[in-house]
Amino acid sequence: MRKWTSLFLALAAAFSLAACGSAGDQENIGQPPVSSGGSAPVETPFPSESEAPAVEPSKSETPDAGDAGSVLIAYFSWSGNTEQVARIIQQETDGDLFEIAPAAPYTDDYNELLDIARQEQADTARPELAGRVENWDQYDTVFVGYPNWWSDAPMAVYTFVESYDWSGKTLVPFNTSASGGFGSSLSGLEESVAGASILDGISFTERTLGDAQSEVTAWLDGLGL
Repeated sequence: MRKWTSLFLALAAAFSLAACGSAGDQENIGQPPVSSGGSAPVETPFPSESEAPAVEPSKSETPDAGDAGSVLIAYFSWSGNTEQVARIIQQETDGDLFEIAPAAPYTDDYNELLDIARQEQADTARPELAGRVENWDQYDTVFVGYPNWWSDAPMAVYTFVESYDWSGKTLVPFNTSASGGFGSSLSGLEESVAGASILDGISFTERTLGDAQSEVTAWLDGLGL
């Protein structure tokens, strides 16, 4: 009798241990993996458009009056991201490049730039530009590119678009941002380019810039340009 009792108790103890082990595994399902240091890994915050690799944008020449193209790619770029997209569009369309540059260059300090951009937006500022498109009338299609600053286009971009007559022209926007896309800029542009047709734009983040070439090609094909 003692033999059967001992066997029964042994089986009961084994069953109890197995059940506890199973419950412990279930409790940890869905928890983040733990690093070798014993703490859960922390994701690196996604950088803003302005914190992109420090690429010095090359200065585009102002298109000459003798240029024969009917496509203009005008862009504002502080970090180089928007310029990268502009140059891909130029390769695809064989259009002319024009850099929207303020007469007084913005600071290279990111934190200081944040304050300047916010103040310009609050003041509805129109910063003076370093140059203008002398042969504006020859262009039928104008691509306008810019980063997202405080959910809008930089105020220098508004200086640019408000400096010309858009009657009968086509505006095609493109944009780079951390995650906010065009923000409210499309409605702002629409109000500033009376008489123009506005086509669907394209927006990139730093994570999607690596595929910009193929994305731009497909986008342009869809626009029929």
